[in-house]
Amino acid sequence: MLNKKNMWFLTLFGIIIVMTIYYVADPKIEPTSFVTKNIDNPQSLSVSTKESDAITAMRINRDSALEKEVSAIKDILTDELKTTEEKSDAYEALKSLNTNKGKEEKLEKTIKDTYNFENFVQIDGQKVKVVVDTKDHSYDLASNIIDTVEKEFKDKVYVSVTFEV
Repeated sequence: MLNKKNMWFLTLFGIIIVMTIYYVADPKIEPTSFVTKNIDNPQSLSVSTKESDAITAMRINRDSALEKEVSAIKDILTDELKTTEEKSDAYEALKSLNTNKGKEEKLEKTIKDTYNFENFVQIDGQKVKVVVDTKDHSYDLASNIIDTVEKEFKDKVYVSVTFEV
């Protein structure tokens, strides 16, 4: 039986297939005709996006730990032998993890937009850990970041700010 989701998938997939066949079969259209910008000196072209390796490692560790927790919670939710109370507690824990992940991403974006520094935010209960990638180790910057983080929470939280170089 086709439900709405499957119907949309099949429709969009069909459109993609038809367009692919059209562009492959049409001899007038060359794949390179879509690129119009010429680069005179390719050696002078440089693209640099550098993010601190420490911050990247922290994000990867956080994401892998989160995946393990979510997997364990989903095992509890799908286990038929668990009681409804255990499943309810697991569901609440899953909601809490998702809420914290959303707050972490929101805080990272806010700090990035406000102070223009790459950063990492981790929420653990009432503790918020912020790691900022900057050489500027000023108390004013740390205080401003703490104020920014505290505005996002209703309750009092312990905020620690550390600087990575």
